[in-house]
Amino acid sequence: MGIQDDIKLWDQVQVRVLDVRLISLTTNESYRNYILPTSAFVYVSGKGQIWLDEEVWSTGRFLLVHGGKGRRLTIEATGVIEVYLIFYKSTLPSNVLLDYRMMLLQSNPFERSWGIEPDNALQLHDLVRNIHNCWTGQDQLGQIEVKGYFFQLIQLILNQQIRVGNEDQQLSLTDQVLRYITTHFRESISLDSLAQSLNYSPQYLSRKFKEQTGVTPTEYLIRLRIGEARSLLSATEASLQEIATYVGYPDPFYFNRMFKKEMGITPGQYRLKQRENKDRVSKSTVNATNESIVTGGTERYPLIDDDYHYQYNGDEEINMFNQLRSAIMSLVLVFTLSACGTTGQEAGTPDTAAEPEQPAIVDTKTVNTTFGEVEVPVHPERVAAIDYLGTVLALGVKPIAGGQFLMNSPYLEGHMDGLETIGDSIEQLMELEPDLIITLNPDKTAFEKYSKIAPTVSIASITFPTLKEEVDYFGEVLGKQAEAKQWLAEFDQEIAKIKQEVHDVVPANTTFSVMQEYDRQVFIFGNQSGRGGRNIYELLGLQAPAVVPAELMQGAYHEFSIELLSKYAGDYIILTSESQLKDLQADPVWGSLPAVKNGRVYIWTEEQSWFRDPIALLKQTQDLAEWIIKMNKQTQ
Repeated sequence: MGIQDDIKLWDQVQVRVLDVRLISLTTNESYRNYILPTSAFVYVSGKGQIWLDEEVWSTGRFLLVHGGKGRRLTIEATGVIEVYLIFYKSTLPSNVLLDYRMMLLQSNPFERSWGIEPDNALQLHDLVRNIHNCWTGQDQLGQIEVKGYFFQLIQLILNQQIRVGNEDQQLSLTDQVLRYITTHFRESISLDSLAQSLNYSPQYLSRKFKEQTGVTPTEYLIRLRIGEARSLLSATEASLQEIATYVGYPDPFYFNRMFKKEMGITPGQYRLKQRENKDRVSKSTVNATNESIVTGGTERYPLIDDDYHYQYNGDEEINMFNQLRSAIMSLVLVFTLSACGTTGQEAGTPDTAAEPEQPAIVDTKTVNTTFGEVEVPVHPERVAAIDYLGTVLALGVKPIAGGQFLMNSPYLEGHMDGLETIGDSIEQLMELEPDLIITLNPDKTAFEKYSKIAPTVSIASITFPTLKEEVDYFGEVLGKQAEAKQWLAEFDQEIAKIKQEVHDVVPANTTFSVMQEYDRQVFIFGNQSGRGGRNIYELLGLQAPAVVPAELMQGAYHEFSIELLSKYAGDYIILTSESQLKDLQADPVWGSLPAVKNGRVYIWTEEQSWFRDPIALLKQTQDLAEWIIKMNKQTQ
């Protein structure tokens, strides 16, 4: 999803600013592991690093970061720093077009993490300070002013993103180093290998990194590993050997030396000290001891009641954290014991355990997707159809689950028995153990998350200009080429039959308009659109009014001025609306149209007209054809 879709969503949502805070830090101070209770902008003035989960940005002057609800924020100051937190909540109106809801499901800009160095830094600085001053002031109009300043902030951000032409700006060298170390800190990393991977000399890389962070890449790597080790020592029962290996020190004696050098005590002494302190410190102090940047403890302040107050919820988070740590280290222990068993066999120790069951060999093939070539099973057996559910079902494949939105399709009733609804939980998807995931989500981050669970086919709906190309593509993906060919043949035969029946009764030069009316807005749809566009123009071969500009007949949909309604309205109108015919006839604008006066308007709801998978298209076309034939027979 691009910047234009983001602009459309910002234009549609209702926004409330919920809280504004200012945090001031001095050199080497930090603010760690705060869980964002809502979407938030984090504006930084000063020198330091900002973390959202495992993403990190460095700043020497000004930085604006955005994160969604649930992200873990950590701030490390390498100089005097001011951080403004602007918490907000965005909601789509209940009567908004389904297209906007689909945009939100595919890529939610209000939950997305990003960071930019503002190109209007001083203007942005004034805006943020005004927001904070209005929020904390005593003026009764303050919160209304906050909303005005907030949308000026949004306008500045969107303008910069438009100018850049790409939401993912090139990371600075320091940010690249930080992210590489964060991702690979458990591996063997040297300054030479790091410099080589980023195509810089070791001397230049080290100097630039230290200028920004105050430490060398090697020092930062050590600090990161020791921070992770401290967290594991405090939160788990894993052995020192396991922890040393897990944080990137295969040699436990070297780990012991490095830990003592950094902390002044050995790992064992540190763990004992933490246990002694645990029984007598407050909950907030317990959280403060979990200082790992990568996986440290959390502070969560969920919104309650009026959305303006926060409530601390420490015990639950600590318990969940400890459970997760225990699970991770149990897995490490299993791998460690397995490795030890192998070593024993090589030394001549008899193996009394049964041979482990070998995984079945799965035949695979390569298919093209939005994110390049992906290797998928030749005959997938557990398909999770987050999107394209109707297409998968049309090919005779019974998926294990479907996307929540598509499971509401009235055209798929009777096809979905036994299918589980997929929400937005990655954990739920993991539990289903799919061998193939199908989605149209254009967000690469989402694709990468899905790909860790199973091979993922991500393909945008606009990839397929015709229904045939869509069915053929998924016939290849699912190993159902013969079924695709048969379904298309039967579909073409049925469409040819009803198309002929329609043309037998519709007079020549009769025109049809496909529109949607929503909150006094009017949208027009063309021959590749939903809402009946593809049915009327592509499948039934009917024509739009000649005065409708060609560009309005292309793309998904276009809004036009209601003053042009009488010009673009055809002899028949296929209209998506919540209104009834009598309501339209009583309206001074709609009621003046000949099609409305004569009742030649096919009115259906967005829940009926939105879906355009193969099964939906066939039923919609049959229903539309039946109505057209009936209307024309009445006038003969």
